Amino acid sequence: MTTTITSTLENCTIHETLIIDTFFPYSTSIKPTVSVNYSFPGPLIEAYEGDTLVIRVINRLNVPSTIHWHGMHQYGTPGMDGSVGVSQCAIPPGDEMIYEFKAEPAGTNWYHGHLLQQHTDGLFGPLIIHPRLNPSKQYYDSDRIFMLSDWYNNLSSELIPWFLNPNNPAGIEPPPDAIVVNEQFTQSLFVPVLGAMRIRFRVINAAPLSMYTVSIDGLPLHIIELDNTETIPYSVNSFSIHVTQRVSFYIDLSELYPNYTVSGSSPTNSLFIRFQAVLSMYAVDILNYIPPYEQARYPYPTFFTPLHLGILSLDSTNSTPAYPAGNPIPTLQNAVTPFDMNILAVRPLDRNIDGIPNATHYLPVLITFAQDANGINRAYLNNVTFTSDANYIPTTHEPTEGITSDTYAPLLHQMARKPNQLGIPLLRIEPESQLPTIQSDGNSHYLIPYEAVVDIYLNNTDVGDHPFHMHGFTFWIIATSQYPEAEYLYHGNYIRRDVITVPASGWAKIRFIANNPGAWLLHCHIDWHMTAGMILVLIVSPEQLLSEGYTIPQDQKDLCHALQVFNTNNGTVN
Repeated sequence: MTTTITSTLENCTIHETLIIDTFFPYSTSIKPTVSVNYSFPGPLIEAYEGDTLVIRVINRLNVPSTIHWHGMHQYGTPGMDGSVGVSQCAIPPGDEMIYEFKAEPAGTNWYHGHLLQQHTDGLFGPLIIHPRLNPSKQYYDSDRIFMLSDWYNNLSSELIPWFLNPNNPAGIEPPPDAIVVNEQFTQSLFVPVLGAMRIRFRVINAAPLSMYTVSIDGLPLHIIELDNTETIPYSVNSFSIHVTQRVSFYIDLSELYPNYTVSGSSPTNSLFIRFQAVLSMYAVDILNYIPPYEQARYPYPTFFTPLHLGILSLDSTNSTPAYPAGNPIPTLQNAVTPFDMNILAVRPLDRNIDGIPNATHYLPVLITFAQDANGINRAYLNNVTFTSDANYIPTTHEPTEGITSDTYAPLLHQMARKPNQLGIPLLRIEPESQLPTIQSDGNSHYLIPYEAVVDIYLNNTDVGDHPFHMHGFTFWIIATSQYPEAEYLYHGNYIRRDVITVPASGWAKIRFIANNPGAWLLHCHIDWHMTAGMILVLIVSPEQLLSEGYTIPQDQKDLCHALQVFNTNNGTVN
C-alpha cells in the first residue's frame, strides 16, 4: 500500500464516499467481513494538514454503524469524532452521515468502526495526513503502509457471548486465528522496492488484541514518527507496536548487512519482513490452544501462527529469500532494541518552544478486572465498569438532572443542553496529590476545566499490558514503570503520542492540556477490554463549548431521531 498525494500550498476540500457493508475477502471465506467500499482494509484516505475532509458515510449493514477518525483532534468539530453515545448517535441501516472536519494533526492515522466491535470484523482503513513542509522527506524516496490486524474465523457477535460468560471467569480474550497484513496472510505479502533505495514504512496496528514486534532481516530500522509526532531518526533492530499505535521508519538498502548481499555468504534477492505476535499478550498457550468456540463449527483444531512473514523483493521478482526463515537474525551495529514498549528514548523532532507546562490538575485511574454479580469478568476503571447501552443500541431517554450514556442524546448534546446540570462533583484535594483531583459522577464521566493541565496516572493492577487511547488530544508521556527515570531525563522534551501502553502490573503517567471542549473517550483499545467496560469519558468544559458557538446540528438531531424510529420498529428499516 503506497501513498501518492501531490503537494499543494493552499488548503483544499477533499471529498470521499465510504460505504459500510459486508463482503467475502477471499474465495473460500465463509465470514461476511464488515468493510469499507468492499475492501479489507478500507481505501486509503489522504490529505494535507489544514485541508477539509468531507466524508459521506453510507451504512448498508442491517445494524447501526459509525466511524471514528483515529488521531484527528476535531478542534471545533467535536460532533465529528464518531464515538457512539458520546459525540453522536449511530447511523441506522440505510441511512448516512456527512463527516466534515479539518485534517489535523499531520501524521499516520487511520479510521475504524466504533460500535458493536465492527472494527474487529474488518471495518478500518488508513488515513494519512501529510505536513505542508516535511523535514523527514530528506530520509526517504518512497512511502509505504503496513496495516496489521488479527483475523478471526468467527464474527465478533459469535465471540462476545463466549467472552462475557460466567463459564469464562478468567476473562480469556478470544485468541485470533491468523495475522493479516494489508489483506495478505503469511508469506503472501510481497513488497517490491521498485528501484527505491530509501523507503518509509508507516506501520499501523489495527488489531483488536495483538501486539507485534517488527523487523526486516539485515537492515536497521530508523524510526521517524510515533503516533503523529515526528522524531529525530532513532535506529533500532526491531520495535514493538501495540494495538492502535503507529510507527514510521525508513530503511536504506545501502546499509544491508553484508551476509545478505551478493558478495556475502548467503546472497539473496529478497528479505523477510517479520511481524511477530508478542506471545505474552495471550492468556493461553496460543501455539497449542484449540479455541472452544471453534469446536462446534469446525471439524478440525485451529492453531495460531504467531509469525507473519512478508517478503521485501530487492529486484522486484517476488522471489522468496534464499535463506531459511529460521536463520538467526543478526544484531546490527549502530542500532538498539528498545527496552520499553513506548520507545520513550526517541526524541521529538520539534522541541516545544514554550516548554511543557506543569500540571495543574490530577486524575488517578485504577485499572482492574473483577467478576460482576453474574460471575462475568468485567473491566473497571476506578471501580466502575462502563456499560453504556449506547454501544448496543440505546433504549432509554435523557434524564432531567445528570448525564447518561444510555440515551438517544449523546453526551456532547447533553453538555450543550444543560451545561450546569451534569451532576458531576467539583474538584477537590485528595491525600495522594497536592493538585486538585478531577471528580466523576460515579458513571465514568469526569469533568475537566478548560485549559487545565492534567496529569493522568494510570495504575494497572492487571497482569496484562493495556494500550490506552485518548480521543481529541495528543498527550506527553512523562514516564512509565518500565522507564521511571524518563520523567527526569527528558524533562521539558517528552515524546507526544495519542496511545500509551500501560505496562502489566505497572503504571504510566501522561499529561495533556484540556483546550478542546467536548466529550472525549479515554479507553483501552483492545476491543475485548472495551467490551468488558474499560472506558471513561472526559467532559471538557461545557461552558467553553457553548461560548465557542457550538449548537447541535439539525442533521445530528435527525440521525438520533432516525435511530429511535429504527429501534421502535424492532430493528427494521421502513
